[in-house]
Amino acid sequence: MSTDFTAQLPLDVGLRDTASFDSFCSGRNRELVDRLKATILDPDHCADPGGHQGSQIYLWGEAGCGKTHLLQALCGLASQRGHSAVYLPLDAHQHGVQWLEDVDRLSLVCIDDLQAIAGQRLWETALFTLGDRVRERAGSWVVAGDVSPKGLSLTMPELESRLARGLIYRVLGLNDEDRSQAVRLRAQQRGLELSDEVIRYVLSRYPRDTVALFELLDRLDRASLASGRRVTIPFLRELDGG
Repeated sequence: MSTDFTAQLPLDVGLRDTASFDSFCSGRNRELVDRLKATILDPDHCADPGGHQGSQIYLWGEAGCGKTHLLQALCGLASQRGHSAVYLPLDAHQHGVQWLEDVDRLSLVCIDDLQAIAGQRLWETALFTLGDRVRERAGSWVVAGDVSPKGLSLTMPELESRLARGLIYRVLGLNDEDRSQAVRLRAQQRGLELSDEVIRYVLSRYPRDTVALFELLDRLDRASLASGRRVTIPFLRELDGG
């Protein structure tokens, strides 16, 4: 089996450069992060509850909680370890169910945005079949949605049962301390120097979900580079026209 990760991405679905476990603030999700890493680093101890080799994990949580980051980080880790892997966001499922063809041959299949196809029998059937094939090949199957399997309103009870048969984790949002740590970590990775005062200002004046915060950091990084200035509170006020 090929271990060329990029060659395994259908329709050129890429990964964000910033999506790694090192850049993820685990907070209250430490057990989940450790379990995900173990699917690659210690697969012999990650058999599913039925005793089959490989693993099946379902992640759920509100938008911005980090599900996509975790799935992409897991694919990146698999690639680093020489395993074949694929990340498939179903919010791009207009490509048709043929998108899922042959991905069961890979060591790791990560499916995102499951709620996007809930109620579509053709897609649900294709995903159920995919899950069975991955399991037969002792691969790992990690799926994410915005609600628990029971809350997805699937038309195919067999798929709901399949998802519930593996491990299920809710991805918990960050508290204020974790959110500050996440902002500081992402800023450091971008080479931004943010004082504690600036971080407190950002968290008090801007949307607090991580996606919005990280987009803000990207904007600050570009503006800081363009102006040659450090990010300070006066700089932030100027940037916002205040």
